[in-house]
Amino acid sequence: MISTDHLDAYLAAMGRRDVAATKPHMAEDVVIHSPIIPAPFRGRDAVASVLEALLGTIDAFEPKRLLRDGADFVAVFTVRLGDHVIDGMDHMHLNEEGLVDSMTVAWRPLPAIVAVQQKLAPKLGGAALQLVPLTTNGRQAA
Repeated sequence: MISTDHLDAYLAAMGRRDVAATKPHMAEDVVIHSPIIPAPFRGRDAVASVLEALLGTIDAFEPKRLLRDGADFVAVFTVRLGDHVIDGMDHMHLNEEGLVDSMTVAWRPLPAIVAVQQKLAPKLGGAALQLVPLTTNGRQAA
């Protein structure tokens, strides 16, 4: 069975907002799929840059629970930005050495995601999104 030592240390470092301490626990070819930008980020340095931008934007990252199925994990956490609270889950996979080699991020609720996305996406080279209410006939409200 794969050890969770690297994953536990990675999540603890995220909770401390210490990106440098996450890097030894990620595979060199790690990939992250984020709700902030559609294209994945590949490689330890690229993922660390995403984490640096995220942790520099939000007020808190609070790990809550870890679920396991073999080398696949779901890390449940809370992200806070001002009055916005995001419930998040990362589907994470560990390689044979126990290093994180992939992450797929899922967040909710949508208004809070957009609030973080508006601040974070420009730091990552993406465009800020905006929620636009629709009328009942499918046209944008004035």
